[in-house]
Amino acid sequence: MPCCGGPSDPSAGIGAPPQPQRHGRKPFRCPKVIVLLLHVLFIGAVFLLDPTLRRQIRQDKWCMNLYGALVLLTLVQYLYTANSCPGYVGDMLRAGSGMHATFINTATLSKQASSKNRSLNSAMSRSKIEQQIAQPTIPSSFLALMDLYPPGSSSRDLTCSHCHLIQPPRTKHCHDCEKCVLQFDHHCAWLGTCIGKRNHCRFWWYVLEQAILATWTVALYIQFLHVDINESWLKGLTGLILLVALSLITIVLLILLILHTYLALTNQTTYEIARKKRISYLRGVPLTVYPFSKGICRNLYDLCLSRPEGYVLEAVPPLEELEARARPYTCRDVICCRCC
Repeated sequence: MPCCGGPSDPSAGIGAPPQPQRHGRKPFRCPKVIVLLLHVLFIGAVFLLDPTLRRQIRQDKWCMNLYGALVLLTLVQYLYTANSCPGYVGDMLRAGSGMHATFINTATLSKQASSKNRSLNSAMSRSKIEQQIAQPTIPSSFLALMDLYPPGSSSRDLTCSHCHLIQPPRTKHCHDCEKCVLQFDHHCAWLGTCIGKRNHCRFWWYVLEQAILATWTVALYIQFLHVDINESWLKGLTGLILLVALSLITIVLLILLILHTYLALTNQTTYEIARKKRISYLRGVPLTVYPFSKGICRNLYDLCLSRPEGYVLEAVPPLEELEARARPYTCRDVICCRCC
């Protein structure tokens, strides 16, 4: 594994990412086992408590077969999503796609600039780097990456302090995975992985299937309590406790489904909404403008159907374009489906 070069080789820091030291948050252990046990608990309990449900299985086989297929599909989708890659910047670099992530030794660049100007430039923009370092020594991928940001953006401010990596737009370092994630949304403790560019669609489908399964199971518990409310107080109390717990989980799943549907339609991430004021290139963006949105139809296509070769990175739109998007809708915009 190549290491960072000395002052005479400013591009020597480009290569595979170094192995970071584990200093982040302690990851949630055995999430898959806990999730599988919760499915067994809630689904198995309703079949054990409700004798009429077992008779219903013999009478309405198609309905219960559909329920069983939904359970199996949800568990398969869960494992598929949990073992998926969210899109790490290091993997993008190794894949050799058209747009590479750039590892840069920022300390070396600072020394080069300091030796020529006799002062340490704490925020070197792309134009300053081009002026201070010989052009052949500047990696083309680094220049292309800086072109994704607004003019004058500081490479020092965009460098990950953990991976020593110039991050593409919409990238964030995950302290649980100890890697930089492309189009970072959040780290899901129950899946044991990050949600990012490569698996956001899979995560949406899993939440949808899980929400339908939880809602259907809540209906089975309500049916059990309605039929056997006077049969056994112990069974009724057990069913009521499980129903309350499952109802709370269902509400959370429905809220999560609505949120991520909104994010998919507008091409946003949870991190961008929660930390909009702290993300430098999103400051000053009008509240009614979605910077990376290409229209509802195109957003959905890019999220779920588009499978381009390599990694496609999105540039930060210029301020003039964002201000144009903020103008009120007109009748012509409605006819032309401007939002789509």
